[in-house]
Amino acid sequence: MKKFTSLLAIILSFVVYLSGASPALAQQSPPPPSPSRGIVTFYLTPEQQAQGVKIYGDILKYDLALPNPDISAILPENLSDFPAAYKQVIAQNQQKNGINGSFTEAWFDFQAARPLRSGTNTLFTVNAPINGRIYSVVAGLPVANQCPQKIKQTEIAFFDNVRDAESKADELDARGYLVYVSPKDDLTVKAFSQIFYDQTTGKKQANSSCLLVSGATEKVITDFRQIFTLLPPALQREAHQQPFEFSPRVGNSIYVANAVTALSKPNTISMK
Repeated sequence: MKKFTSLLAIILSFVVYLSGASPALAQQSPPPPSPSRGIVTFYLTPEQQAQGVKIYGDILKYDLALPNPDISAILPENLSDFPAAYKQVIAQNQQKNGINGSFTEAWFDFQAARPLRSGTNTLFTVNAPINGRIYSVVAGLPVANQCPQKIKQTEIAFFDNVRDAESKADELDARGYLVYVSPKDDLTVKAFSQIFYDQTTGKKQANSSCLLVSGATEKVITDFRQIFTLLPPALQREAHQQPFEFSPRVGNSIYVANAVTALSKPNTISMK
């Protein structure tokens, strides 16, 4: 179990934005999380995605969420053991990134996708208000019986408060989405439980490729409506009216990379 929690904390920091308060870890309130930067980047091909992942992960030392690596060797064999272990990972990351899905700035590169509305497939940044954070929800609608797990549609939404983010997470979960990132940690545990384990037998997936979410998706919807005033002026009107929608420019998929990095190192609690 120690090996699982320590390695999974490094590999699956989504995840990208995983964290959350856990009073059992400390008697006093933890310090505010450090500023953090999230990225969402689209690629035309899996080869381009792999190169981008190498740059973010190996060179820039970001924590990658999508595509996720093969962690079959360190997963508990039984589904029943997974939630408790994964919640320790969430708690361990609480001081790094704050509430699951929150950040202080983000970089978006949508250039490798075909936009529903012209001009939205661009490169831009978003900054939270001073002393504030932005809250996000990231979820994917899975295609059944696909290994690695392919996503039919990905929805990413951004909010200026926790309550609305929680409501969106509940909505997507009710519609059958895998909710990877949101302020509701139980939904993150639920999503990865469904990916990593056979729900009939309660055992870890025998085929290691079934443990992967490749980042391939047939459509992406990004909803900035609640934070549209934080976007660059040229995008604010479009962002206010309706979500940005993207389809593949080449082939049948958009290849997504999702990652996060802390902009300064907070005090951490060692898990032993």
